[in-house]
Amino acid sequence: MSNDTAGNKLPVGSNENGLESKRWKISLIGAGNVATHLGQSLAKVADIVQVVSRRLESAQRLSRLIGGGCMASCTLDDVECASDLYLLAVNDDSIARISDSLPDYPGIWAHTSGSVPADVFAGSKTNYGVFYPLQTFTRDVRVDVSEIPFFIEGNTVSVSERLASLAGMLSGRVEYADSERRGRLHVSAVFACNYANLMWLIADELLKKDGLDITYMMPLLKATLGKLNDISPLEAMTGPARRGDREVVRKHMEMLRDNDREIYRILADRILNEYPDRR
Repeated sequence: MSNDTAGNKLPVGSNENGLESKRWKISLIGAGNVATHLGQSLAKVADIVQVVSRRLESAQRLSRLIGGGCMASCTLDDVECASDLYLLAVNDDSIARISDSLPDYPGIWAHTSGSVPADVFAGSKTNYGVFYPLQTFTRDVRVDVSEIPFFIEGNTVSVSERLASLAGMLSGRVEYADSERRGRLHVSAVFACNYANLMWLIADELLKKDGLDITYMMPLLKATLGKLNDISPLEAMTGPARRGDREVVRKHMEMLRDNDREIYRILADRILNEYPDRR
């Protein structure tokens, strides 16, 4: 991979390569959650000429949302040969297979994954990179793309700058992240989002035993998240383990069974170890 910036910030809005003076022509491969949100947002600043997905009805659904004459297809044989960008918004395991099965058309090839290295395209594509939005996407849940951080990687300085310029049309938060840095971002996102959501799932299951649900926790969750605008997670921690109240921790564990008890124990121990003054 090229070391294509001196730091992590990338220039946004550069027109050195001329692509920003005309609308990008984009082939979108994939029609799932990420493709749905990115496709509709990109369509405001670029021409999405086609959506290609394994399931024709999925491609047709997204092409209708995008509009503007966007075509739908369920075969890679229909991939346009003259697009400026081939954006693969597909599951991680499919990226290499799709890349290897298509000709090296002269546009930029990029995927949207947080965990797949950019060099998945190496050997089969000349110009390639990563166009990674750090966000969780659910197809029918609205997301403000302008607030999403985009992390860009390119195999050359030119590719990085061009991808950054496109990302800058969607969001003001665009940075460089090579595959190693993006991997750390991705695992951090799993902790902050997916594993946090698992905690909410466990809480919801416990609450439902008393005829309640997770909505009763919304004021607490909003206050907890809101604190992170002003202080660090280290400073924001509260609760029995933070206070070193082992008796409360013990009583809580008695209420739980099997995996939930073990999860609670591991998390309590992690907090106790983080704040040794309260042990």
